[in-house]
This record gives sequence, C-alpha cells and structure tokens, in this order.
Amino acid sequence: MNTSSTNTNKADRPWAARLTRRRLLMAACLLIATGYMLMAGPSSTEQAFCTDIFSARRIAIAPALCLTGYLLIIVGILKK
Repeated sequence: MNTSSTNTNKADRPWAARLTRRRLLMAACLLIATGYMLMAGPSSTEQAFCTDIFSARRIAIAPALCLTGYLLIIVGILKK
C-alpha cells in the first residue's frame, strides 16, 4: 500500500529540482544584470574628467556581483 505513495514522491522530485534550478538561474541573471547596471554611468570626455569611474561601486562591487552571478549560473547548470 505504501508503494503508491513512494512512487508519487519520486515523480515530484524532478519537477521540484527543475524549479530550484530555474530559480537559481533567474537569481543569477538578476545578479549579473544588477552588476552591469552598477557599472554603468557617466563617462569621461575630453572636456571634463569624471572621477566616478574610480568609485568602489564600479571597481569592486559591480564586478563581484557579476562574477557571483556567473558562478551561480554554472552551479545551476551542473546541479542535479
């Protein structure tokens, strides 16, 4: 009698795993997009130099978010 309930649980596992992987991939894409948005901003021209290009946001935080997103994509693809 309990065999039917274990078969149902086994059938639900792949669907739950796909949902987890999709959520992980979507979170990774969101991290990458956020990182690129943080890197964007005004650029320097010949008439005016913008010191914002040397901010910690553009040099450290944004690339770290992008790298984390790319690593999460790898984990999401390889996760069973």
